[in-house]
Amino acid sequence: MGWRTWLGAGLGAALLTACQTEEESPPDLDDVAAATVTLEPGHCAGVVVEDGRHALTAAHCLRTEDRRVHLSFLDGRRLGASAVHVDRGRDVAILRLDAPASVRPLEVAQALPTPGAPLVFAGRNDRPGEPQEALLERLGPCPSLPEVPAALFTTIRGKPGDSGAPLVDARMRVVGLVHGGAACRIAAPTAGLGEVVARLSRGGPALARKAPPLRRQAALPSAGPGAIASGRLRSEVEADGATSRPPDPRRRHHGRQEGQGPTGRAAQGHWR
Repeated sequence: MGWRTWLGAGLGAALLTACQTEEESPPDLDDVAAATVTLEPGHCAGVVVEDGRHALTAAHCLRTEDRRVHLSFLDGRRLGASAVHVDRGRDVAILRLDAPASVRPLEVAQALPTPGAPLVFAGRNDRPGEPQEALLERLGPCPSLPEVPAALFTTIRGKPGDSGAPLVDARMRVVGLVHGGAACRIAAPTAGLGEVVARLSRGGPALARKAPPLRRQAALPSAGPGAIASGRLRSEVEADGATSRPPDPRRRHHGRQEGQGPTGRAAQGHWR
C-alpha cells in the first residue's frame, strides 16, 4: 500500500471517529443552558426537547387564549412557537417551534426519577447565577397538580418567574418542569412527554378545537396529536367564575383573604 493510500485511509478513519465521538458525546450543562428558553416578555421559561422542533413549558404560563408565543435563546435569537398540547391538570405544555432550534435538544426521561436522585437546575438564561445541584426529596401529590399523583418535591432554590424551567438528571435528561411552592421547589414530572412529542412530530402542528375530557390518572390523556386538553387548574376555574355557587359562610377566614394560611402567606401553589 502506497503512503498516499495509507494516509488517505488514516485521515478518513480519523474523521469518521471524530464525527462519531462528537455525535455520541453526552450532553452537558452548556447544552442545558442553550436549550433553555425564556417565554417573552420574560415571565416564564421552557426547554427545547427531542426533535428540536418542540419545547416544554408549564401550562400555567399560557393563558387560555394563548396560541402563539415567542421564545428567546441564550444567544439572543428569537423564535415563534404555537401551543399544540396543553395539559393544565398536569401543568405541562408543548410548543411547536416555527423552525428547528439551532441548539442541541434535550432528551425527556421516560421514567420518573427516584427519591434521593441528584438533579440539576440551571435556571433562566436572563438571570445570572450558577447551576444548582439539588436532590429529589420525595414523590407525592400536590393540591395544585390535581392530575399528578407523583409530583417532584426537590431542594432547588427557585424564584418567581422560574416556572417552566427544566430540572434534569445526571444524564442531562429532562425529568420535570418548575411548578411552584416555596422557593419553587415543586416540579411537574415530564415522564411520558417524549412520546407525546414523537406523536406530534408525526401528526403535525394542527390544533384540535375540542379534546376529550382529561382522565384523572397518572398516564397522559388520550387526546390526539395537537389536542389541547380540557382540564384546568382549580385556581383558573375559580378565577373565571366557572363555579357560580353562592359563597359558603364556612369558607370565611376571619380577616384573612381566602387562599391564605394562618400566617397570612399565600397557600402553596404555582407561580410564574
